[in-house]
Amino acid sequence: MARMFEYFVVCGLGPEMRTVDGNKGYHGMRVFYLSSLLDQYPPDNHSLYPPAPPQLPTCVLPAGVELYPSGFDANDSSTFPRSYPIVLTEGDGSKIYVSCVAFRDPVSEDIAEAYRIPANSFADKCICLVSRSPSFGVLRNALEELFKLCFSPAGSSKPLWDVISHMISNVPLPTPGKDRILFSIENCLLSVEAPPKDGLPHVDISFQPLVQCLDADNLLKLFTAVLLERRVLLRSNKYSLLTVASEAICHLIYPFRWQWSRLY
Repeated sequence: MARMFEYFVVCGLGPEMRTVDGNKGYHGMRVFYLSSLLDQYPPDNHSLYPPAPPQLPTCVLPAGVELYPSGFDANDSSTFPRSYPIVLTEGDGSKIYVSCVAFRDPVSEDIAEAYRIPANSFADKCICLVSRSPSFGVLRNALEELFKLCFSPAGSSKPLWDVISHMISNVPLPTPGKDRILFSIENCLLSVEAPPKDGLPHVDISFQPLVQCLDADNLLKLFTAVLLERRVLLRSNKYSLLTVASEAICHLIYPFRWQWSRLY
């Protein structure tokens, strides 16, 4: 049975600490470090799906892992958790859809001690849901519910990994044109469905960010460049906009299809 979710993945600062420039060890707070795969479900010795993409830790934290002297601060928006999607293209052209929530998490005591990192330091960490379904909304909602369970004062009625493993193992991939699939995370009821294959393509993203970020002239230039299969570079100071904008423009050119890889 094909499943809606393939992996739950945790990425962040690993035990082999190295800067994005390749320098080993700790080099201060204002330096970016390579992201590592810290944990996943199903574990890496399973045979249900192909292994998680090896580039996943780099793609979900593309700037690298930054260290901070403090964690979440309700009065500082730069410390708030960030939710965003990414799309990975495999060698055969198939797509992998990933929903991410990045946040500041305390540096583990073992890593802090091994590299003499100042006490009570925080580092970027990212939790992800990996799927073959372009259901961005469902992926985001499910992951944000899991994030709430992680940090809710009330916690979860079950061990968190039991909640995650149950969701990964028991939510089937919806059949196009059939009934909705209902599933719950703690007390939150979620649903997912797939439209009939003979209808218009399924669009589970908003076009609003694209038209808000680009004026009419630049939007037409982008549309033309994509139709002509030119190389296109999208630049944003908000990583969350890149996937949304690129997915939106790819849907706008329907019935044509962008056949090349997308790099973020």
